[in-house]
Amino acid sequence: MRAVLARSSSPAIHRESERRDGPFIPVNCAGIPPELMESEFFGHEAGAFTGARQARKGLFAEASGGTLLLDEIGEMPLALQAKLLRVLQEGQVKPVGAEREEPVDVRIVAATHVDLMQAVRQGEFREDLYYRLETLMLTVPPLRERGDDVELLAMHFLRQSADRHRRGFMRLGEATLKTLADYPFPGNVRELASAMERAVTFCDGEVVQPEHLPARIRKRQASLPGQGWPGVAGGIQEEPTASWPTLETLQQQYVRQVMDRVDGNKRRAAQILGINRRTLYRWLEQQDEAG
Repeated sequence: MRAVLARSSSPAIHRESERRDGPFIPVNCAGIPPELMESEFFGHEAGAFTGARQARKGLFAEASGGTLLLDEIGEMPLALQAKLLRVLQEGQVKPVGAEREEPVDVRIVAATHVDLMQAVRQGEFREDLYYRLETLMLTVPPLRERGDDVELLAMHFLRQSADRHRRGFMRLGEATLKTLADYPFPGNVRELASAMERAVTFCDGEVVQPEHLPARIRKRQASLPGQGWPGVAGGIQEEPTASWPTLETLQQQYVRQVMDRVDGNKRRAAQILGINRRTLYRWLEQQDEAG
């Protein structure tokens, strides 16, 4: 039984695998009451507990031959974590009330937004289960670190929402793209998807403008500097002549200021600096090497 630990709930792993013809079953561990988790995952026999009028297959059995996504696995109770570890090791499940174990062939993809290693240190997640799931770990950076993805994802979610509401073709205006690029998206992809849903709801025409976005995103854009960007020249005037920095130092300081203002969005920083991203990457690497 293969296990993958990923900070993403995308079914892409399943679609691109040899199990693509099998079932893909996502389950939110945070959405199942703790007292029902064992029955949900492993199934139960008729009469196993009050209300169990007939036997029921669990999620592991339903996903056999395919992939079971355990989203928010950090919310799984410790007691069930021990049973999950046994399933991963033995490849068998025991339904509640059953006398025998049943074999299952499932790929497990576990997703979480929390630091599981920190949860292990705090005694909230089993260390042995963590290392069993760590067979392959995929870490997806937050959206604020993937500035180039914002426009592509925004268009994707805009098309989805427009189709869902039968709005036909819609696009994002230039000012809207700039506003989205400047926003750090603390809520990650879900926040972007929600913003596009709102835009479709409030936009009467074909082009989405900044006023159709949530107020928090518009306020962020309004707070950023425009043509009147405060340069470092003012800083020079405030210092004694003997302590004036070198041109290289000024460049480093200015690049850091820009990066801080745009929350690390390299695409937006390159636009402000008037350089291409490759040059920006080289400058940042030189600063890191200089310490």
